[in-house]
Amino acid sequence: MMRAGLNRRLALLSILLVVGVVTGAILIVIGAEKAVPGSNDNYISVIKPSPTGQSADQTTQQQSQFDSRVKNLTEIANKDERVRALLAGQNYTVVAIAISRAPPSQSAEQPFETASLFLKVSDKFYKIDIDIPHEKIISVEERICYGPGCSD
Repeated sequence: MMRAGLNRRLALLSILLVVGVVTGAILIVIGAEKAVPGSNDNYISVIKPSPTGQSADQTTQQQSQFDSRVKNLTEIANKDERVRALLAGQNYTVVAIAISRAPPSQSAEQPFETASLFLKVSDKFYKIDIDIPHEKIISVEERICYGPGCSD
């Protein structure tokens, strides 16, 4: 009886250890030190808000902030001929946005800010890099995939 309890505890400890190692490896692979809010002030990644484990007010506020940022970035992107040609007559979905900030070189300057807008158009993914202060598109590139399992 005591041996069975010990075996269950060891099995649970082993499972927790494996899950911890796998989770850590996944976080390293996807660069989560850049994606976890508050862990690095120079990079913010915003993926569509998930309603799990949040109050209705929190979910509504996060969705509103996401929608506002997406609207701003898509307005900038649509000023570029390459993006207009890509999206002409197509349905698309914004799957994520990522914002990079560099600290200002002088205290009076605004920080240089770029954003990446990740779109799914038909069955393809695209990354659109945007210079936010100048409202210009830096690059538009097709991606093979998007997300943690993507190595492109």
